[in-house]
Amino acid sequence: MFIAVSRRALALALPALLVTGHASAQDAAANYPNRPVRVIVGMPPGGATDIMARVIGEKLGAQLGQSFVVDNRPGAGGIIGTDAVAKAAPDGYTISLILSGAVIANQFVYSKLPYNPDKDFTYVSQVMEGVVVLTADAKAPYKDAKEFAAYAKANPGKVSYGSYSTGSYGHVVMAYMNKQQGADMTHVAYKGEAPMIQGMLGGEAQLAFGSVMNMGPHVASGKFKYLGVSGPKRMAALPNVPTLAEQGLTDAPYRMSGWAGFIAPAATPKPIIDKLAAAIHTAMADPAIQKRIRDMGFEPTLDSSPAKNMERYKHDVPIWKNLIELADAKIQ
Repeated sequence: MFIAVSRRALALALPALLVTGHASAQDAAANYPNRPVRVIVGMPPGGATDIMARVIGEKLGAQLGQSFVVDNRPGAGGIIGTDAVAKAAPDGYTISLILSGAVIANQFVYSKLPYNPDKDFTYVSQVMEGVVVLTADAKAPYKDAKEFAAYAKANPGKVSYGSYSTGSYGHVVMAYMNKQQGADMTHVAYKGEAPMIQGMLGGEAQLAFGSVMNMGPHVASGKFKYLGVSGPKRMAALPNVPTLAEQGLTDAPYRMSGWAGFIAPAATPKPIIDKLAAAIHTAMADPAIQKRIRDMGFEPTLDSSPAKNMERYKHDVPIWKNLIELADAKIQ
């Protein structure tokens, strides 16, 4: 008798509990944010991801009435910062602007991650498509990417290349070229783009993929030179620099691109995620934001949403898995 009454009471109470829970989530979203929001960036200050987070964060703050404060957590190919998001309270007050490699490539580069990219995050909104430019020391004995590939093949063991993080596009694609050409190149991994460029200036790495924003001043000063652009088409910021594919490097990895987007802890209430996504969409419609991103050499994403961002993530996972296996870029 007691069990029957309890079940009946539960059946009667459950709809009310569901309504109360839905109302609480809606109330939380209505009052969100009522304190500053932390934006974790898994790269050091001064890089393209850091600057993008600050530029977009400023717009979000103006819309939502609270500061969006960047918290740089560089290291381990973005793992340190991304793990901090996975373990944060799912209340909307910790989010992150990530490079896609942190949740996609890292699954296959590293034998174990402290987070599960499929389960530990909500993908809020993609904000840019990330093509990069292969840049070398101005005195290097090759003038473009085609000549570099031939040089690396003919001079095994003589080339060192940098990357702004292990598992990044610049690491994995160069590892792929290394294997295809039998070049025995040395990979020098850095904790961000700014230290990578310092490594190039100091002669530690001879070339690397990077952003126009950070590579451009050194090309203008005569210290670096552009060899070619990744992705399917030329950059708007570098219309005279040919793609790798135009130079005969037509394998799929040379035509790929990564992306950057906002994520939040998995259990963050949907009304808060929707409010964040709407604010990001509004920020990305601002011509000044679009220009800033294009000036960095990237293409702004103007029509993303949580569903579309998740769809892009699922689309890219098997592609990067295959590339990393082909490149033999896994770290034990």
